[in-house]
Amino acid sequence: MFFSKTPPSPQPWRCVPKIRPYPLFIPLSNASSSASCFPLAKKNPRRILIQTTSSYSPQSPPPTPTTPSVERNRRWKKVPPDMGPPVGPSFVEDEGDAAGAEGSSSAQVARGHEAGVGARGLGFLRRRSIWRKVVSFVPRKVRSIVLLNVLSVIFASNICVVKEAEVITDPAVFAVVRFAVSAVPFIPFVLKAHEDMQILTAGVELGFWVSLGYLAQAVGLLTSDAGRASFISAFTVIIVPLIDGIIGAAVPAYTWVGAFVSLIGVAMLEFTGSPPCVGDILNLLSAVCFAIHMLRTEHISRSIKKENFLTLLGCEVIIVALFSTIWFILKCLFHHVKRWSLSSLSWSKFLCWMVSFPWVAALYTGIFSTGLCLWAELSAMRDVSATETAIIYGLEPVWGAAFAWFLLGERWGVVGWIGAALIIGSCLTVQILGSLPEICKWYKGSGQMNA
Repeated sequence: MFFSKTPPSPQPWRCVPKIRPYPLFIPLSNASSSASCFPLAKKNPRRILIQTTSSYSPQSPPPTPTTPSVERNRRWKKVPPDMGPPVGPSFVEDEGDAAGAEGSSSAQVARGHEAGVGARGLGFLRRRSIWRKVVSFVPRKVRSIVLLNVLSVIFASNICVVKEAEVITDPAVFAVVRFAVSAVPFIPFVLKAHEDMQILTAGVELGFWVSLGYLAQAVGLLTSDAGRASFISAFTVIIVPLIDGIIGAAVPAYTWVGAFVSLIGVAMLEFTGSPPCVGDILNLLSAVCFAIHMLRTEHISRSIKKENFLTLLGCEVIIVALFSTIWFILKCLFHHVKRWSLSSLSWSKFLCWMVSFPWVAALYTGIFSTGLCLWAELSAMRDVSATETAIIYGLEPVWGAAFAWFLLGERWGVVGWIGAALIIGSCLTVQILGSLPEICKWYKGSGQMNA
């Protein structure tokens, strides 16, 4: 009888909704039981729902909660009626809870403030998402092919710029300044290379082959025409499929046909202009080195992570700068051994050299045609094979001859124009045929998604 008349003990945990481990508001029957029932009250006493009128009784129906406005508390969540708080609560909020949402006229901006993003950040995210949607309509391989075509134009302009710079200054000095300029931005990334020996070894290998190609091209341009050097560099179109086939890769038949037609076009262009010279042999050697570099770039770029590209490229460019410095030192020691001495150095000569040096050409070839182009080539060859890249670079001699025609005044006859047309036709044919499977696969996937 005694136990039947005794009222039940208060059970405040039955009124608490199931929310996150760190709730915003905690209902309590009285302030004294907060430490015993809710240990969280000791850690954050400001987020406590304080009872102000009367104690809660489970026999009385729960009152309707007073919901704060969105402007006052943007983190409020609606509580079910059967799990409401006690009568007469007063909310103690965190400092700055309502500061971000006051004055906001857009619910999306309020949600962005809740995530810690302001109005400018939301606009940036919208523009970024739109740009990604636009770019996603183009397959990755097609984007890489377009990028490689842009690189072929920059590489072609590089030959004319280097030939004009070598008229003003020594080729070894220009090579040192050019590759030193291209290596400076990558020094912070190279400092991380000691942590991964695979990246360091790959960077040294790629730097060795591209150094031989650049140095042979620089020496060959002393005696060879810029237009002819551009067309001789098209032998990369033949060398890459040949080496790739010797290794054991499957080369499509249309690639061989395009390479053969490009070779005929280069031969027709060789019969125009000045007679052959030693510089043509050096330019052919540079084409072989660039072909090997292209094959190794394809293999290495697909075996490492994309976030390590800058470290790999930094090692490669620094190796090129090191080889250029060695070439300059050897040339000073052996070629000018009778005229070179410390007494010949003076501040006046140094200032004259600083004024007369072609800095614009060094900055253009160092930053654009070396640093940025090698990085873009490394990224694009993850999706395009070395053989297709060589065919795309077959357009480089045509662009190089065009730059030589406009900038240097070099001319060729009707046979040269026919050879240039053959090179352009074969390159475009191989590019289109190589992109068809990727485009068909992309359209098939988009059709299944729409269905």
